[in-house]
Amino acid sequence: MTEIFTAKLERAPLTIEEIASWMSTNKKKDSHRPLSRESRDLFAFSMHGVDGFVGWNGSSDTRRDFAVDVELDDFMFFFEHASYCQLATGNIRHVVTPDCGVLTTADRYSRMEIGEQSIGEGFVISRKSVMTALTNTFECFVPVDFEFSPMQLTSSGAGMQIVTLMRFFRDEICANHNVRASPIAIASFQETLSLLMVQNLSHSLSHRQSSGSAIAPKQVRRAIEFARTNVAAPITIADMAAAADVSVRALQINFRRFYNETPMAYLRRLRLEGARSDIRNAPPQATIADIAGRWGFTHLGRFSVQYKEAFGVSPSSDLKRECRR
Repeated sequence: MTEIFTAKLERAPLTIEEIASWMSTNKKKDSHRPLSRESRDLFAFSMHGVDGFVGWNGSSDTRRDFAVDVELDDFMFFFEHASYCQLATGNIRHVVTPDCGVLTTADRYSRMEIGEQSIGEGFVISRKSVMTALTNTFECFVPVDFEFSPMQLTSSGAGMQIVTLMRFFRDEICANHNVRASPIAIASFQETLSLLMVQNLSHSLSHRQSSGSAIAPKQVRRAIEFARTNVAAPITIADMAAAADVSVRALQINFRRFYNETPMAYLRRLRLEGARSDIRNAPPQATIADIAGRWGFTHLGRFSVQYKEAFGVSPSSDLKRECRR
């Protein structure tokens, strides 16, 4: 299992100097320097992450202003739920409100003003994962100055769905000590999130037509053969597309055309079959949670629903049936 990291600053009366010191110590690639007047008011912050993805929550009873220096070029998504916060990227300032988030690269982020009674959250998304999704979607060289449109609507539409996905992974996987994140689950999440971002959010390549050219059935079959051979490994849809020598977008479109399902759904079905085989051949001490986690299913309730839909019985019924033999 991949190690999940966490850091938490409990809600307490803190000065801006104390906050800046904690942030600079616990956010290893960040440096925070106070800009606003000294005061001691309630503040809280927590963050959880794994393998290039980080999610955080924070709240402040009073206005605070920091100069920020981040030694990363990953993407950062900021949201506000109650008041406002203002981000500076160079000489440009962006206001984050409950309806509109800000998406920028970490190395451009230079200042943050947190509004009074602010309740905010945010996420770091791996640049490598996003660049892979862009290349696989548009089949072109991604320019070094690629960027998302800074202001992104998050109260409805695709933006809201993407935020919901990130929040689920942060709160239910990274922050849940009862859940172990397998490499399969992490790879699937990173790929799904990055593809959703590049195919739904506005950015500097949005004007290009994504590739969806027709491919031969044999290429789809090649992707299927690769998936069946490597299903127990943390493979992604991009790996399936590479095995077939096509783009991710072309594989998505033609998979549906020939098989009436998505590559992701097919890969999930294979992993359900693998999990069922392990459950039906499990030793007495094995648990459904352990087997499901090994196959990349981190949410046990959702796994049980999908399992029953696929096989007509619950995983616990299969486990009990095999134990009685």
